[in-house]
Amino acid sequence: MKDHADEILRRGQYSDAVLSELESQNDDQVEGMSAKVKMLKDITIAIGDEIRDSSKLADKMNDSFDNTRVRLKGTMNRMLRMAERTGVGWKVWLGFFAAVIFLFWYVWLF
Repeated sequence: MKDHADEILRRGQYSDAVLSELESQNDDQVEGMSAKVKMLKDITIAIGDEIRDSSKLADKMNDSFDNTRVRLKGTMNRMLRMAERTGVGWKVWLGFFAAVIFLFWYVWLF
């Protein structure tokens, strides 16, 4: 019976060389995984930086569009007042400006 127990223990045990090799492979795999985790961390940080930069740019663009909207509204109001003073309707002025823009466009292209 004792011989049978010794046989079972010997089958489950590994030599020091095998254990050392397994430990070495384990260490190599851990190093590989650590490198991949570091790479993922760097990518995540870069994505976060890009999102912050994009958000800042979007905010600046939004402010610029708001300023442009206010300026255009003021310009339109001044045009309407000018049209009222001259007695010519705003549609005529709009047609005049469209014709001038078309003329510049025609000269520029041809």
